[in-house]
Amino acid sequence: MSIGQGLRVRSLMVIIVAAIWLGNVCAVSTAAAAVSFIYPAQNEWVTRSDYLVLKLNNPEITGVKISINGLESDLLMTGTPEYRKVFKDYLILQATWDEGKNSVTVDAYNGEKKIESVTDDIFYYAGRDGGVVPTGFKKLSFHTSDNDKLCSPCHNMNPTSVPADESLGKGNPCYTCHSKMINVQYVHGPAGTFSCVYCHSGKENPKYATPLRDMQLCGECHVDQVADFKKRKLLHGPVDAGMCEICHDPHGSANPAQLRAPINELCLSCHEEVGRGVHIMRTTTGEGHPLKGKPDPSRPGSGRMLSCVSCHNPHAGDFRYYFQNNTESRMELCQMCHNK
Repeated sequence: MSIGQGLRVRSLMVIIVAAIWLGNVCAVSTAAAAVSFIYPAQNEWVTRSDYLVLKLNNPEITGVKISINGLESDLLMTGTPEYRKVFKDYLILQATWDEGKNSVTVDAYNGEKKIESVTDDIFYYAGRDGGVVPTGFKKLSFHTSDNDKLCSPCHNMNPTSVPADESLGKGNPCYTCHSKMINVQYVHGPAGTFSCVYCHSGKENPKYATPLRDMQLCGECHVDQVADFKKRKLLHGPVDAGMCEICHDPHGSANPAQLRAPINELCLSCHEEVGRGVHIMRTTTGEGHPLKGKPDPSRPGSGRMLSCVSCHNPHAGDFRYYFQNNTESRMELCQMCHNK
């Protein structure tokens, strides 16, 4: 039986992926409304584009339309006997948010009659903190006691240490809801095996926060790398500050080394002046040294393309500019590729 209706609106791809029956459990937040935003809750900001969870509180609702920034979906039929037998009063959608503010409207219908509209603003920021998030938005915190009550009829919301520590992959209680975050090409080892409790603790506030962050946490496993950094005379700013997560996603990403963006895009997000001018020297074409678009001659046969890290060590070095091979001389650096 196919219940989902595929559609793409600019900010949201709607795919019905799951639903649960919670009996007479009260909804959180706007309990009196026909529709409640469960995840993200109203006026929250998120760092991941994953789910939109709605609870349909009125049994007269037979369908909903979702509008993102003014663009409206088709009517999603939620009142058929087949739908209600399986999904009851929950609608869980896979969301792809636009960067920045997303204005969401959910229109509830009984037949062809619209019986209520509920609106929400969700701010999506892919960074690690809320430095660019406007005032009025609070950081998403899903694992509250109220939300745990909503989910507990179908999910183990308070797993003991045994299944959390010893159950890997699909057997882990975190897998059901969080498997999407590792559906990427480059997955961090602990996340790939769902060794969640190594970094996350159920005793923190908010629940499942990490007691340690950045190099304090990463250094527990990456001991050799931290030791190598400490041998160097100069550390790249984020490394010196111990801010591993500003460049690396601790779970996974579409980029090698779990980088939050492609290498050059990530580097130029701070070093903007490099991308604006002539880099290194002006070539015979009148342009600067290429930064991309060619195979990396410093890594022949690797398949890697030319990027900032072809010449610069992104972590540390003994000399200014953190040249690869820890060389001081620009000429020696050039001879890595231009050896004739």
